[in-house]
Amino acid sequence: MPDAFRVLLVDDSEVVTEMLSWLLGSAGYEIETAADGVKGVRAAFRRVPDLVMMSTRLPRLDGIQACRLLKAERATRDVPVILLTSEEAGTDRLHAARAGADRCLLRDVSPEEALPAVRGCLAGKTPRSEGGVDPGGAPPDDIEILSRVNGVLEATLFEASLLNEIAHVGSEVDDFEATARKLFHLLREIAPAEAMGAVFSDGVYSEGVSVFPDGAEDPFRAEVRHRTERLRDEAGVPFATDRVVWTGIQGGFRGSGGVAPGSLEPRGVCAVRAGEMVKGLIVVYSGIEGAAVGGAATKETLLRQAFMVLENAWLYRQIARISVTDGLTGLTNVRHFREQVQREHSRARRHNDPYSVLMLDIDHFKKINDVYGHPVGDTVLREMAAIFRESVRLTDLPARYGGEEFIVFLPRTRLPDAVIVGERIREAVERKVFAAPSPMIRCTVSVGIADHLPGTEGTENTVIGRADRALYSAKHGGRNRVVCSPSKEA
Repeated sequence: MPDAFRVLLVDDSEVVTEMLSWLLGSAGYEIETAADGVKGVRAAFRRVPDLVMMSTRLPRLDGIQACRLLKAERATRDVPVILLTSEEAGTDRLHAARAGADRCLLRDVSPEEALPAVRGCLAGKTPRSEGGVDPGGAPPDDIEILSRVNGVLEATLFEASLLNEIAHVGSEVDDFEATARKLFHLLREIAPAEAMGAVFSDGVYSEGVSVFPDGAEDPFRAEVRHRTERLRDEAGVPFATDRVVWTGIQGGFRGSGGVAPGSLEPRGVCAVRAGEMVKGLIVVYSGIEGAAVGGAATKETLLRQAFMVLENAWLYRQIARISVTDGLTGLTNVRHFREQVQREHSRARRHNDPYSVLMLDIDHFKKINDVYGHPVGDTVLREMAAIFRESVRLTDLPARYGGEEFIVFLPRTRLPDAVIVGERIREAVERKVFAAPSPMIRCTVSVGIADHLPGTEGTENTVIGRADRALYSAKHGGRNRVVCSPSKEA
């Protein structure tokens, strides 16, 4: 006959103890009893039970603190705990859940409710072998038990304080990179860590971010990224290769010098789900053997909270990006472009600076859509936008103007230099072989350029209009060429 499940009953009421002992004993369970929290914990450490059922209010050590200790100890952390409360509604149930209790029942629980709860907690388990598991010699005395409880409470208080600090970061810091940097500094408070990686996805766009020490060399940065991408794939975070970006952030500390290449390991990983979808994950890395972020529960809680705060900052930035970005190409949209150029025109007049505008149109683009279909046409537009980004300076502003037409604003740039940029773009497009079904596609662009010189009249729309007319001339002059409309100096 197989061994019976052993249940430890901890209650200072003889009536409750006798009632539950009779009920559970009649159902075939082996019963051990204790009259206060300290004795209950000592009994659990002496002979680990299959289940603990105890009152929340006990002499010397209440059931919530005892539950928290049992869930923190390696030998008893997997033992189901049912807490019994006298309150129909109140704080006991909340504290029980936070302490890790598996169930919380009324102290005068009926047999119809008690037995299913016990069976549910033991479902899928087998009785422990006779004699239980000795967690390490003689059971601790009263002072040792209370000392361990204090240690668990201090760790819980520290976790709560750190969670509060993480929440403060979310409310006080609205910049994505600053938020990532601050959160990693907080996580480094509880364990050595040299880097952090995170991945976010909204189902359409996804982004990876890594935080690393100042002065970290390229192999270190690459290792953080590659490991995070591997964990992203294992977790099943959805992403599209043409809609994913990666952001590297210097953490504002030094510390990668002692980490040998290849020794960086994930010390804490938390994947966050929303229903069936994996929203993303967050990882902390260390090259120090055995480094870990707290206990398993603490690690999961802190990393999840940090992910949520960082995700909020990411989503805020995504909303800001979407409002000014063309959804297909990722370039600035025309509305934001006009706002920016209006400000730049005012600045140029104030400081007597020149600027130039390039208008670009893909030659015979309608044929691409007609022959290959709009999905291929969209691919050409995205790859064309990538050429424009790579061909201009960081201070320049490329945008999708509409359909297959693009525009680039070049601050502090005179016409001869703008022509060089226009020719560079035209030649890059002419050399490019665009991804498409066989045969591969080649394209050309026509470019119209206009400049603004200090002291000239008109608005930014005047310059854009001249560039548009120059583009018209390029199209009617044979396409695949650059045509200029010089400004007339006052």
